Amino acid sequence: MKSVIKNTLILVAITLTAALCLAVVYAVTKNRIAEAEAKERMDSFYTVMADTDVFDKIDESEVKTYNEDHKSSVVEAYNAYGKDGGFIGIVVSVVSHNGYGGDIVLSVGVDTDGLITGMKVTSMSETSGLGANCQNEEWTSQFAGKASPLTYKNSNQQSEDNNAVDALTSATITTKAVLEAVNSGTGFALYELGKGGESR
Repeated sequence: MKSVIKNTLILVAITLTAALCLAVVYAVTKNRIAEAEAKERMDSFYTVMADTDVFDKIDESEVKTYNEDHKSSVVEAYNAYGKDGGFIGIVVSVVSHNGYGGDIVLSVGVDTDGLITGMKVTSMSETSGLGANCQNEEWTSQFAGKASPLTYKNSNQQSEDNNAVDALTSATITTKAVLEAVNSGTGFALYELGKGGESR
């Protein structure tokens, strides 16, 4: 009986020690991870809106209101200004919760004419060689110059829709999730542009 109690106490002590170690590691790395994610997101903004000199964050209340009214998942958004100080468009970070492997987070830029300037997937857990190809520049480059709402077509299909993109091969779920996020992000940008373009 004593040995059972002793072994139980040892197991409890080991479990508590492991939990404490994990908590300490999480506390130490949490801020670093958040900072790395924020830097990657900001770097992606300069990718999708290449001529930007300064980004000015759009008030979070604007984003929250839009998400509630449109059942959207915009994470954050910024007005973009060129080197001459002129307003050139809006960049949006947005998430789709419907990827094959979970959340897909991406950034999309929209110019003052409502056209997409670029799209970049910043986070995803899609299948390697299939859905994960949503990060390939060869695929993402086709979004530039198109207008929302976007649709998709299979590579062997013909389409007269100028805003249709080629689906990822054997990754329809990922394609749909990416388009869902892009359409949400561009929808927010168009909403802001319709209000005058700048929310300073």
